Amino acid sequence: MMWFITLSTSLLVILFVTWLKDCIRRRRMPPGPIPWPIIGNRSAFQGKFHLTFIELAKKYGDVFSLRRGMTDVVVLNSEAAVREALVEKSVEFAGRPHAQSLDIRTENRRNMAFTDYGPAWKQHRKIVKSALRERASGRTLETEAHEALEDIIGELASVEGQAVDLNDHIFKLVYNVVCPVAFGVRFEQEDEDFQNLKKFSEDFFKQDAPLGDIYPSLGFLPNQAKTDLQKLMDVLLGYFRRQVDRHRKEFNPNDLRDVTDHMIKAQKEAEERGDLDTSALTDTHLRQIVADVFLGGTETTTQILRWAVLFLAAHPEIQEKVAAELDSVVGRDRLPELSDREATPYTEATVNEVLKMGLIDPLSLPHATTADTTLQGYHIPKGTEVLPNLWALHHDPDTWGDPHTFRPERFLDETGNLMPKPFALMPFSVGRRACPGEKMGMADTYLLLAGLVQNFHFSFPEGETPPDLSSVKREVEKSANLHPTRWS
Repeated sequence: MMWFITLSTSLLVILFVTWLKDCIRRRRMPPGPIPWPIIGNRSAFQGKFHLTFIELAKKYGDVFSLRRGMTDVVVLNSEAAVREALVEKSVEFAGRPHAQSLDIRTENRRNMAFTDYGPAWKQHRKIVKSALRERASGRTLETEAHEALEDIIGELASVEGQAVDLNDHIFKLVYNVVCPVAFGVRFEQEDEDFQNLKKFSEDFFKQDAPLGDIYPSLGFLPNQAKTDLQKLMDVLLGYFRRQVDRHRKEFNPNDLRDVTDHMIKAQKEAEERGDLDTSALTDTHLRQIVADVFLGGTETTTQILRWAVLFLAAHPEIQEKVAAELDSVVGRDRLPELSDREATPYTEATVNEVLKMGLIDPLSLPHATTADTTLQGYHIPKGTEVLPNLWALHHDPDTWGDPHTFRPERFLDETGNLMPKPFALMPFSVGRRACPGEKMGMADTYLLLAGLVQNFHFSFPEGETPPDLSSVKREVEKSANLHPTRWS
């Protein structure tokens, strides 16, 4: 009996000391609602929590703390807070949080998007940016976009005037721009690989968080969410493993066809030099980074175009202005080119407005502090997860005036010229961990949207009630990514 009393007392003392240390540490952190034992502020992370964060900011300020399970989270809700963290203190906030779901998705952090900030990440980013600069800019990107557009224009022309579910067409359109750049493959609608990749994209952002994300010490326990995610990733990574193997067999250092070839070249050069860098350029790293380019390029652009079509169908007067500008500048004898962007400011402004209103990931990718630091006078310990609430920045009335109104004119000056992009517009995030494919994303969004509007008029089927496009009533997947409601 005595041993039981001694053990119980020891456990209580350990729990009390741990709780006391935690209270002392949290006193220096940003304020926030008191977390419940074990579950933390669970309710704050349910549903449309980007909107919950805006409400919490009204009470606790633009920088506040939450507890998700056993993990401390700091939320940034203002332009000033995001600028200080991600730009002015970019190194201190350049980390990524550790979570079981991320380890499963990235084969233990061997990708670029979620790897820790350090030499390996810098090496990967340098290679990818160089590859995208060569393969995804200028005439190369235009060629891919025009081929994909001509294919889709032919498909849609055959059903013009009918009610059409555009989702599959938009998926194919975007895949046939991004995938040739990433790994040199184009798809037809009926291709099994295309259908599998599309299904993966649809399922990927609907996954529940494994138990280990909330309670890291319990990550070893079996649970359905972990099993489902592992099965899903096995399908995707198996496909990219085959792509890397194919590229290795066909590799020609004098003819680099895509990002995969660039990664293989970097790997071979590191091996020839005897660099230690080869430890960060294994085949696992290669397929993970190609998967990064695929997911980052296809998911973002696909959802942007889906939002764009919805917004333009809901605002025919804006759609007509874009079409008239394209008719005046481009005409009907050719497809829009990147050289047309400067002469089509209203089209560019419309792209910006879609990016503002149809923000795909309202919280960006999560950051983590790489060292003990401060933010707006508060102490932020090393390893703290940081969530920039980009939704708050994109819908701040102090910045935009009427943030919930779809109005491209906000990006034009009084003479109709495009104004410099405001800092608060950051669909690709900012700072050191900003998306390296931003330039490509903006370019292919312009080319694809302009090509669609040039050739088609989008409207809702007669008698069908348009979906609610108000900024606070949109469909939210379990990942907190925002997706347009399906419509025909």
